[in-house]
Amino acid sequence: MVVISALIALGLVHAVPQVGKLGKLADGGWFRVAGFLVAIAVIVGAGRLGGWVAARCRQPRVVGEMAAGIFLGPALLGQFAPKLQRTLFPADLVPHLSLVAQLAIVCFVFLLGADLPVELLRGSGRRVTALAAGMVGVPLACGLLLGAGLAGTYRPAGVTLVPFVLFIGTSMSVTAFPVLVRILAERDLIRTRIGTLGLATAGTGDAVSWCLLVVVVATARGDSAAAAIPTAALLIAFAAVTLIVLRPAFRRILALAGKNTALRRCVTAIVLLSAVSGAYITDWIGVHVIFGAFMVGLAMPRDNAVAHRLGRTIGRGVTVVLPLFFAVIGFSLQVAFLRNPRDLLLAALVIGVATTSKLGATTLVARLTGLNWRESAGLGVMVNCRGLTELVVVSAGLSLGIIGPDLFAAFVAMTLVTTIMTGPLLRRLKLEPAVERGGTA
Repeated sequence: MVVISALIALGLVHAVPQVGKLGKLADGGWFRVAGFLVAIAVIVGAGRLGGWVAARCRQPRVVGEMAAGIFLGPALLGQFAPKLQRTLFPADLVPHLSLVAQLAIVCFVFLLGADLPVELLRGSGRRVTALAAGMVGVPLACGLLLGAGLAGTYRPAGVTLVPFVLFIGTSMSVTAFPVLVRILAERDLIRTRIGTLGLATAGTGDAVSWCLLVVVVATARGDSAAAAIPTAALLIAFAAVTLIVLRPAFRRILALAGKNTALRRCVTAIVLLSAVSGAYITDWIGVHVIFGAFMVGLAMPRDNAVAHRLGRTIGRGVTVVLPLFFAVIGFSLQVAFLRNPRDLLLAALVIGVATTSKLGATTLVARLTGLNWRESAGLGVMVNCRGLTELVVVSAGLSLGIIGPDLFAAFVAMTLVTTIMTGPLLRRLKLEPAVERGGTA
């Protein structure tokens, strides 16, 4: 209970000031508040429409939601109807929308951890380690070679070779963990052995990728790469404390909540504040908020009725506002259209290297660990999904000046292609539960 109390206190200390920023909307009068609500309604409506269109095209709904979010930003709507884009989403509203989106993604990733059937991974630790090493190491190496080849033409002035090459390599190794989970959920793969293995591999690999990103940022800022060592140590310590100490604490408090009505009414706030605290801790460590929320979710008991009801309640609310996350990322994208053959060739090269290194390496490593070719290819397709995580990374590179607009546009094109191809390829491989039960997997 001491651990839970500490997390609640930390969550309140961090969350209350952040949520309190929404109160500043009232300083602009009712018109500003109304504009904020209209912006949310437009984003949620566009996300629903995009998801519906994607489903009609036999694509995962998340692809349509992602495309709708990018469409609402400067990349598309801002170029075709700049006045409308500025009217709907003025610059002073974007930070408030970003705050809601960040809280939504923290809750969403917490639910992912809480729903992950970890019992399916028992005995697969070595396999996950080998797969994660392959899905990060090979794309990283290929990205380093690609970065070295592109440095003469695409490296911005004032950026040294090391951070540029490291950034290209790190960008190649990223997987969109939250987007992948939504795709697997829509294909009924999330609770299968192969789906859980894919999520564990993607989560482990992305933790390494974010640590690599810390090295890149430290190098770009002129600091020593050794600054990433404390980050990695703190991340490991946080994961150990979460799984060893927080898990039994959650089990006790949820057991009490099943017998105490008053406590049951408070348990939603308790677990959400714990998730916010975990996100804050990993953000402070220097990794990313989603991993803190995910680790707290992993600590939730799987065999508790209160926990299951809690997950359904939170999930309904998160599903509604999750398109805000895609839209806020879209607002930060200043995508220059690929106007000449050289840019198109660059985009094709980035897509080819990214897909071949990630999908191919993971498939081969999975096959060497004993999976059949269809399951191995399925894992390769899963971790090849880049989604919004990749956009977050490359947007950071652009804002830091490590890459320029041309290379940024190529990475955006690669992100969309690798995300769009995930659903159809998984459908082609027929990895659904019915297939597994039939014994043909």
